[in-house]
Amino acid sequence: MNEPQYANPQLLRNTMLQLNFEALSAEMVRMRCEVILQQNIWFRQQQRLVQHNQLLLLTLMQTVSQNANTQTKLQQVSLESQYDVLTKTLNRSVMLDRISQAISLSKRQQSRFALLFIDLDQFKPVNDQYGHAAGDAVLLQVSARLTAAVRDSDAVSRHGGDEFLLLLNDIKDSQAATLFANRLVQALAQPYQIAGASVSLSASIGIALYPEHSHSANTLINYADAAMYRAKQQGGGRVC
Repeated sequence: MNEPQYANPQLLRNTMLQLNFEALSAEMVRMRCEVILQQNIWFRQQQRLVQHNQLLLLTLMQTVSQNANTQTKLQQVSLESQYDVLTKTLNRSVMLDRISQAISLSKRQQSRFALLFIDLDQFKPVNDQYGHAAGDAVLLQVSARLTAAVRDSDAVSRHGGDEFLLLLNDIKDSQAATLFANRLVQALAQPYQIAGASVSLSASIGIALYPEHSHSANTLINYADAAMYRAKQQGGGRVC
C-alpha cells in the first residue's frame, strides 16, 4: 500500500506569499484608483467653486455698478427737481425756500436783502412773430444775463413764463438795490439773437425790501410783483 504524498512546504509558502502579494497589489491598485477618483471629484468641485466665486464676483460688481448708476440718477433727479427745465435757474419752490432762509439769516445778522420781480415787456409778440423756439432762446439769454449779474450768495429763479425773481442778499440800503436794478434794466435792454434775427426788449422790475416791506416770503414776492406792475403801467423798461 502506497504512502500519501505531501506538498512541498517551501512551495506552499511561496504560493501563499505570491497570493498575498497579488492580493496586496490588487488592493494598492484599487486604492490608487480610489485616490485618483477622489482627486477628480475634488478637482471638479474646485472648478465649480471657482466658477461660483467668479459668478458671485461678477454679480457683486454688477450690483455695485447698478447701485452707483442708481445713486447718480437719484442725484440727477434731485438736482433737476430744483431747477427750471428751460433756463436751469431755480424753480419757484426752491426760490421760496431761499427767501425764507434769507429772512432767517437777516433776522440773526440784523441785515437786509432785496427781492426783484422781473418781467419782460412785449415778450408775447416775439413768440407770435418768431415762434416759441425763438421765445425760449430769448428766455435762455435773459437767464444767462441775470445769472452773470449776481453774486454766488444771491439767487435767480424763473417764476413763470417770462417772469424772474432775483434775490439780492445783504444789501446796504434801498438805494443800492435800485442802482443795481437800473443796471439790470440796461443789461436786459441789449438786443437778443434769435434764428438769424435780432430783437430788442425791455424789462420792468419791481423791488421789495426786507425788513421794510414784510417779514414773509410770499408777501415780499407779492409786494415786488405789485411794484413791477406799477413799472409796466408807467411805460415799462424801468424800476419801481
